[in-house]
Amino acid sequence: MPYYQHRNPVKNSIHVIKKIDYLVGPLLLKFSSLLSSSRHAGSVPNSLKKILVIRPGGIGDAVLLIPSLKILREIKPSMEVDILCEPRNMGVFLGSPFVSGLYNYRSLTDLVRLSMNDYQIVFDTEQSHFLSAVVVSKFRHSLKVGFATNGREEIYDIAVPYRQDQYEMDSFFDLFKEVINGWPTEPGWNPPYFFVSPEQKERVAREVQEIDRPLVCVFPGASIKERHWPTKNWATVIRRLWDEGFMSAVLGGANESALSQEVVKAARCPVLNLCSKLTLGETTALFNHARLLISTDSGILHLGVLCDIPTVSLFGPGIAQKWGPRGEKHIVLNKGLECSPCTLFGETPPCPRGALCMKQITVDEVITAASNLLGK
Repeated sequence: MPYYQHRNPVKNSIHVIKKIDYLVGPLLLKFSSLLSSSRHAGSVPNSLKKILVIRPGGIGDAVLLIPSLKILREIKPSMEVDILCEPRNMGVFLGSPFVSGLYNYRSLTDLVRLSMNDYQIVFDTEQSHFLSAVVVSKFRHSLKVGFATNGREEIYDIAVPYRQDQYEMDSFFDLFKEVINGWPTEPGWNPPYFFVSPEQKERVAREVQEIDRPLVCVFPGASIKERHWPTKNWATVIRRLWDEGFMSAVLGGANESALSQEVVKAARCPVLNLCSKLTLGETTALFNHARLLISTDSGILHLGVLCDIPTVSLFGPGIAQKWGPRGEKHIVLNKGLECSPCTLFGETPPCPRGALCMKQITVDEVITAASNLLGK
């Protein structure tokens, strides 16, 4: 299922849910805490058979959760790991060998079905919003684990500290480390994390079969306007890559269709426009054909990182320490203005400076970073 199919129809509903969470979430959390006055009795069982992991939110968080799910599968091969997620990030988990069952966070039917399952542990991987903790409170016979933020620790039997300056993948790692026996002492890097089907490979192979140059993937989109980089800059980067012997493939979903067309038109050189054409699985297959990904702070960026492709990422409002890829294969461009980062728990205030932190990143900086990685 194309990852972009869920994005337009639910765009407004995402804002509505966030508004509900902000307005009534604290009250619902307090009420749920009073009703769940008794804590789970007993320690973590050595023989785990069935757990639930809750992951609302977007693609990026879901992608960075995958390494912890792989460790779970390696430690407890026979354990069932169900995921409660949103339609917009469900594509990350579809077909994953680390997942036993998928449930829809927006479906009342699925929530009722889940409440009937005998989960030994329920992990809430949400970082700040209240509604997921309210859902967790309904599993009265399960050990409840989550991050100690915004008073949500009132619900959990085990509340784990959360840091804004820690890489998000490591925060998820620490959440499970607190509970699971045999968990590694330090985060590791153990790809592959995604497995491409023969059909996905064949579909992507048809898209790139006529290309006779090394491929560079470009994602110019962003979930909010404050993270956008000027269209003319993207077009110039693509044209300069072409002059240096590389073909660019523009990625994106339905929300980026108009933007991708503008970028392609302004580039004035051959471009492979794959916007709105690939599923998440097919995008991972495309990364196997590419030498580099250039992206804003986005879910596609994190997908590329876990597919082990080098990346150049453009950061402004987002916290680079929390979301920026690490390692020699990744270059994070961040001007570090005194007013940035300004995003906290996924919320970015309107920018009075016209997203200056993004606009100050130059085309030359992007090209230099790209050339350094492509040269390696």
